[in-house]
Amino acid sequence: MRKLLFLCLLIGSINAERSQALSADDLATREGEIVFGQAWLKSTRSRLGERIDPFCIDLFETWLTRLKNQFDLGTMPMTALCLNSQEFNAFAAPGGIVGMNRGVYLDLKSESEVMAVLAHELAHLAQRHHYRGLRNSERLSTGTLATLAGVVAAIATRQGQAAQSLIMGGQAANATSALAYSREYEREADRIGVTALQGAGYPPAAMSRVLQVLAEKQSQATRDLAFLSTHPLGIERQSDLDARIAQMSFSDARTPVLSAHDFTMFRCIQTENLQISVHTNPTTDCQPIHRILEHYRNEKFQEALSLFDALPKTVRNTFSGLDIEIALTIQSGDFDRAAEAIDTIALFFPSWLQPSIARVDLTIARGVPELPRELRDHMVQRPERLDLWRALARYAQAFKKDHLLFEARGWDALLNGKLEASKTQLSRARDAWPKTLNQRPLQLLEKAIKQTASL
Repeated sequence: MRKLLFLCLLIGSINAERSQALSADDLATREGEIVFGQAWLKSTRSRLGERIDPFCIDLFETWLTRLKNQFDLGTMPMTALCLNSQEFNAFAAPGGIVGMNRGVYLDLKSESEVMAVLAHELAHLAQRHHYRGLRNSERLSTGTLATLAGVVAAIATRQGQAAQSLIMGGQAANATSALAYSREYEREADRIGVTALQGAGYPPAAMSRVLQVLAEKQSQATRDLAFLSTHPLGIERQSDLDARIAQMSFSDARTPVLSAHDFTMFRCIQTENLQISVHTNPTTDCQPIHRILEHYRNEKFQEALSLFDALPKTVRNTFSGLDIEIALTIQSGDFDRAAEAIDTIALFFPSWLQPSIARVDLTIARGVPELPRELRDHMVQRPERLDLWRALARYAQAFKKDHLLFEARGWDALLNGKLEASKTQLSRARDAWPKTLNQRPLQLLEKAIKQTASL
């Protein structure tokens, strides 16, 4: 939940000259905002601790799409980032980039509560709080902006001591005030977000519960919760929201994307190996799932599958359960069962990429060098999805197809802001590309490299 914070990170992450030239005009239009956001993502992606989990990304995108229809965001694309950090945090950066740490699932226990967090974040985007906040901060000196960029970079990469030394070094007051959203912006995001939450078919009271969680964390005075300083809570904010909710009627509930059993299963998967503090609600209901995942990580696949099959049918037959089943059956050699689970998810979510990526892993396990045809179609339509290129790289390594490996590495480098490395991989892909194959994939990568270089 650190929007201006992440915006300012871009100030310091591109180069010093660019940071001095940055102005609110860069975000004055939606088109400029999208370009700005993509440039930021490429420059900082490798430091975000991204969780390359196709199921999580697809689900996150589905949640965002359902909510986006409640806001005036036009054709702005939504980029979903599943992040590994244990911190209770989510953020929205310019251009529709939304990230959420898996640590939120230690406290949020329903899809409605997750949607409340996302509705608040999208409200900040819809109300142009990045743009408005940056305009208000333009009175800051170049020196203050440089200090601010350093503070933000340290906080965002969780380098606590570095952030502290920068703050103590001077100009702390100006930097801190520039990071913080005003209470007016927060109340505006609450008001618009809770209306959108209701419009999307979720109970407005879920947003009040999220604020209660944040208030509890604030009372613990945990220094790692940096987002609390950028999202001021206050009693009046909770009171304003509760008063508004009391006046709202809610009778048009929609079926959530995940059932209650499914969300619990997904939550268990996301909280695996997270350290549970004394202040966090224990996830004892997740212990059977965590044992299964522990066996999987230790490559005890058959034992993990046996434990999975012992789970209640209502749990196994969830979409999150099918995702686990696919991984376990592929590794255990039950390929027909894996294919059936993949087809089931594809039937209910035809736009998801997870089934196609799972088919790549199934192809590798079977030892049949036939790249699923739909994967290439997805790469043309969704080249920004890093998990697609990671899947292609696995396939290329398994079957020793160097031209595909170089192509995949080229995209991977590009999406992580490593422009020169991407150019090198493109050159290697050209040299290794079979003369009988269409070179359109190389042309698409070359075009993307040129677009990135022009930013």
